[in-house]
Amino acid sequence: MIISYLARIVLLLPELSSGDTDRLAEIAENQELFDDSYDKNNLPSANSTEVIVELTVQSITEISEFSSSFKADVWFSQIWRDPRLDFSDRNYCLKNISLASHKLPTMWSPNVCFVNSKKSYSYNTAEVRIVWRDWDAVTIPDPDSKNLPDFELVDIKHMNATLVYTAGLWDQLEVQFTFRRLYGYYVLQAYMPTYLSVFISWIAFWIDTKALPARITLGVSSLMALTFQFGNIVKNLPRVSYVKALDIWMFGCVGFIFLSLVELAVVGFADKLEAKRRRHNRCKEQLMMRSDSEQQWLSRLSGQRPQITETNSDATHTIQINDGNGNVRRRKSEEKRQKLLLQMESPIFVNGEKIDEISAKLFPLLFTAFNIFYWFYYIGMSGGFF
Repeated sequence: MIISYLARIVLLLPELSSGDTDRLAEIAENQELFDDSYDKNNLPSANSTEVIVELTVQSITEISEFSSSFKADVWFSQIWRDPRLDFSDRNYCLKNISLASHKLPTMWSPNVCFVNSKKSYSYNTAEVRIVWRDWDAVTIPDPDSKNLPDFELVDIKHMNATLVYTAGLWDQLEVQFTFRRLYGYYVLQAYMPTYLSVFISWIAFWIDTKALPARITLGVSSLMALTFQFGNIVKNLPRVSYVKALDIWMFGCVGFIFLSLVELAVVGFADKLEAKRRRHNRCKEQLMMRSDSEQQWLSRLSGQRPQITETNSDATHTIQINDGNGNVRRRKSEEKRQKLLLQMESPIFVNGEKIDEISAKLFPLLFTAFNIFYWFYYIGMSGGFF
């Protein structure tokens, strides 16, 4: 913090006539108040001296997310009573007197400081008690000082604490500033580009399944763009061990783009199986056509009319062909053969186009559900959007 320090000394005096003003200034300059009996190293009284503290925040200039700190111009005052400086018996006829700044080193001070700005203050609770002022202990005169580009000051709380050390107890005054983040910048710079990256990765669902290079390029480019953007955002955020809201959002978007690449692999594998199945069916058809051709060729070669014997059963319909030379060939009827082929070829099959059709509907639904959960949860925690 940037501290503007001001010590204010209040000395209770009776009424003063205008003619005694010059004399009073001369008295203060000649150190009549600070005679040999006054020692700045001694406490003002044998009992604990109460020091009243007031804090005025003039402006908050910067909040650093990287170091989790902020800079502010603060007016800090301390008020205490020192009986040794009581000059009512000297008939100065004043209620208070202002001393020059060069007189401060000759006075006793409670040595109150900000934590980490010095070692510590020197007096424990048995010697000095530090308390907040009863009214307006912490104030911000300028309302515009509460608004920053990325944050808004929503609350200020002040409290007292007593720290326990081996040497005794020490008072500590605390001020808690509560800021609320403004999301406008992050919506434009972080969330909107990630939306576009995820949407671009879905274009692959409407591209022909045979155009694998184009689909791979689209998915990988979206993933690389999102990863690069995430790296630029993270380097400006503090290195903390807990998971931030922005981390969950980025990991969720990366997960959706990665799943679109997995879907591409599944489509390619399904098309590969379908192509293999079609090749296998063509080979079987060629073999059956070749078998029929051979039977017709043998019949013409023998020059005899073949004997045909049919055998019916529940499972098969077999035709026996005798070419007259003792050669017997069996042939199932075409209808039964096609039926068995359909049973053997497992007709329940999902191709790549069907997978793309399902993914084009499923991915947007899941991403919409993720958005509803994410925004309702974190906006509810923060208490507002902008």
